[in-house]
This record gives sequence, C-alpha cells and structure tokens, in this order.
Amino acid sequence: MMPKSFPSSFLSLAVTLMLAGCAVGPDYQRPEIDIGTAFKEAQAVEGWKPAQPADTAARGQWWRIYGDNVLDALMQRLNEANQTIAQAEANYRQAQALVGVARAGFMPTVGSNAGVTRSGGGSSSGSGSSTRQYSLTGNVSWEADLWGRVRREVEASRADEAAGAADLAATRLSAQASLAQNYFQLRVLDEQKRLLEATVKAYERSLQLTRNRYEVGVVGKADVAVAQTQLESTRAQLVDLAWQRGQYEHAIAVLVGSAPSQFDLPATAFSQQVPAIPVGLP
Repeated sequence: MMPKSFPSSFLSLAVTLMLAGCAVGPDYQRPEIDIGTAFKEAQAVEGWKPAQPADTAARGQWWRIYGDNVLDALMQRLNEANQTIAQAEANYRQAQALVGVARAGFMPTVGSNAGVTRSGGGSSSGSGSSTRQYSLTGNVSWEADLWGRVRREVEASRADEAAGAADLAATRLSAQASLAQNYFQLRVLDEQKRLLEATVKAYERSLQLTRNRYEVGVVGKADVAVAQTQLESTRAQLVDLAWQRGQYEHAIAVLVGSAPSQFDLPATAFSQQVPAIPVGLP
C-alpha cells in the first residue's frame, strides 16, 4: 500500500525536473585537448626547458630592478597618462558595471509616479476659485528567475569582467615593456653616439696628419682620400644615429602621453651593468 504523501512528492519531483530541464543553456565545460606530454625536440636535444606561464602572478614594479630614476619617472607617467591603458581601464570598469546591472535582475523593481491637477479659476471676473489635486502612486514588481536567464546573464557578465581584468593587466604590462625597451635602446644609441664622436675626432686628427705627410711628400694623394672618406663616413653614421634616437624619443613620448614636439629626454651616461651569464647555461 503506497503512502498518501506519494502524489505530492511525485508532483514536486516532476516540477523540479521540469524546471531544471528548462534552464537557459547548459554549464560550460572546457573541451579536452590532447597536447601531448612533451615536445619531440626536447627528447633529442639537451638543454630544453618547457615554458611555465604565470599569467596570474603579480608583476608589480618590475622595472625598479634596473635602478634607473629616469626610467622610474617615465613608468609613473605611463601608468597615469597612457591612452591605451586608459581605454583598457574604461572597458574593465564598464564590465564591472554590467555585472551589477545583471545582478539587479534578482532584485524587485520599485517604481513611483507623482502628479498634480489644477481646475477652476478661469472666469474673466477673477472671482472664481481653483482647486488642486495631488496624486502619488507606486508599484513593486519581482520576477522569479525560474528558467535561469538572470543567472546566465550574471555568469556571462562575470566572465566578461574577468576577461577585462586580464586584458587590462596584459595591456599595462605590454606598454611598460615597450617603454623599457625603447628607453634602453635610446641609451644604447647615446653611447654609440659618444663613441662615434670620439672616432670622428680621431679621424680628424688622422686626416690632418695624412695631409701634413702628403705635403712633405711622404704619402700619396690616395692616402689623403682614404682618410677623408673614413671621416665623412663616420659623420654620416652620426647623422643616421641622431635620426634613430629621435624615433625612439618620439615613441617614448607617445607611450607616456606627451606630444613628441614637447618631450625631450637628455642624453646621459649609460650606467647599467650587463648581468654575468654562466658559461654552462643552455
């Protein structure tokens, strides 16, 4: 003999299964991809090391390891004024706001309306009286999320927020790396310019000595031409170097949010020490 509560229990179970079956979309399942256990090249060549990405690790102020005050100041300007980073931050804030908008679907909606009506007082003699009627109405509505529509919208908004945060971090790191690369390339060009200027002075002295020797008949005119060619070639390299430095300086100006015509980075001595690399490092 079946218990009396069986029909109600069966009905509740049926309603639950029906509601679960009507949910909006299944849960996302990440597809399985067979990427293998190791690269075949790593088995044949010693010294290979598989990459270990750490995208979630905090990068922090990584550029301070160089101990360059000028670079530190440029990085601060980049974090505050770079337009690409500002756009990524705006997109992230928008994604955060959309999460709040999606979650608002769980809450009841409250509305109100106020009005006033005036009647009478329209006679030409001015003796008429007028009356005013005020009204205030309100309404409250709430929709149960039976089919999971709001839940799916919240999940999608949270996924967009996480993607926006990752995009912001990647954009900031990319801009910082570009600034550091351009800065050190510019400093290397400054050192090359210093060496070329010293070379130009040496070639000028060499040309003068060659001319003196030519005047006394020790060397031929071809030697003077060779010395002159060396000098002019080095001077041409200096002109090209100045053009390259201007390109890097303009790139840095754009990264830190300044107009290239209003940005100037004076040349300074390059004080960075190249790290010692072990001989046995693959």
